[in-house]
Amino acid sequence: MPAQTSFTLNHKNSFIFPSLFGLYFLLLCFVLFLLGTNYENNLILFLVFFLCSFMVTCLLLTYQNIAQLTFTATPVNPQFAGQDVAFCLRILRPTDNGKKLDINFQKSVSTLRSVISEQQVVLYSFCKQRGYFSPGRVTVRSTFPFGLFTVWTHLDFAHSVLLYPEPINNERALLSSSSLNNYSGMSNYAVGFEQFSMLKSYQPGESLKSVAWKQLAQGRGWFSKQFEQSQAGDVFLDIDLYPYLELEEKLSLLCYQIIELHEKHCSYGLKLGNDTIANGHGMAQKEACLKALALYGTSP
Repeated sequence: MPAQTSFTLNHKNSFIFPSLFGLYFLLLCFVLFLLGTNYENNLILFLVFFLCSFMVTCLLLTYQNIAQLTFTATPVNPQFAGQDVAFCLRILRPTDNGKKLDINFQKSVSTLRSVISEQQVVLYSFCKQRGYFSPGRVTVRSTFPFGLFTVWTHLDFAHSVLLYPEPINNERALLSSSSLNNYSGMSNYAVGFEQFSMLKSYQPGESLKSVAWKQLAQGRGWFSKQFEQSQAGDVFLDIDLYPYLELEEKLSLLCYQIIELHEKHCSYGLKLGNDTIANGHGMAQKEACLKALALYGTSP
C-alpha cells in the first residue's frame, strides 16, 4: 500500500488468518470429525459442525472489529535526538468497532508502549541520530473476540520528524566570534529606550513621558511603558570555535547554548561552515538555528 496520511480499513488493506489457538481449534475439529465418522456417532458430528460454524462466525466478527476504522496521522513537531518521539494518530470509529487493538510501529526500538484512547493513538519511537527520522509502517492487529483469528495490516503514514541534536548539559562559557571573548551567558537586554518591552504599574515620581496615556484613556488605570535595549552586544556562535571537539559533540554543545540563550531572551547568530544565520532572538530564531544544526553535514 502506498504512503498516505489517512487510511480506512477494509477487506482490500487488511489480512486475516487463523491464530495459533485457531489452528489448534481446527485440529480438534478434524480429530472429532474422524471419531464421529469412524464410530458413526451423530452427536460428535453435530458437535463438529457446531464448532465449525462458530469458527466461521468468529471470522466475520474479527474482521468486523476493525472494518471502517479510519486512522489519520497528525503533524509532528521537531524534537531532540536521544529521546522517545511521540507520533499521534486520530481514530474515527463509525460504530462500536475497534476493541482490543494492538497498534505499534512495525520496527520500533522504543521501550514505551503505545497509548490507545477512544479518539487517538500515541505511538513512540526512538532514534539517536539527528536529521529527518522516519519510524516506518504502523501495524494494527487484533484477535477480538475469541482469539481464533488474527486480523492485521501494515499502514504507511509517511511519518517524518526533524530531530535536533541531543543537547549536552554543560557549563562551558559561551564564545562570541565577534569579540572572541568569553560571554557570561546572561541576558543581553536591559532596561533602556530602544524597543518597547512591557507595561507596569505607574509609580509616583516617574516621568510623565513614560505614562501609557492610551490605557489611561481607556479607563484601565495608570501604567508606565517599559523599554529595553541591547546590553552587551550580540552573541555569535561559530562551530569552528571548538576545533578540539568531535562534530556531534560540537553540535550538541551549540544546541544546548542556543536553548540557554533563547530562554534568557538573548540575541544570537550562528555560523556553520559556509552557512550563516544572522543575529536575532525569539522562537523563529531558535527554530532556524536548531534546524541548521540538525541538518548540518547531512545529505539533502
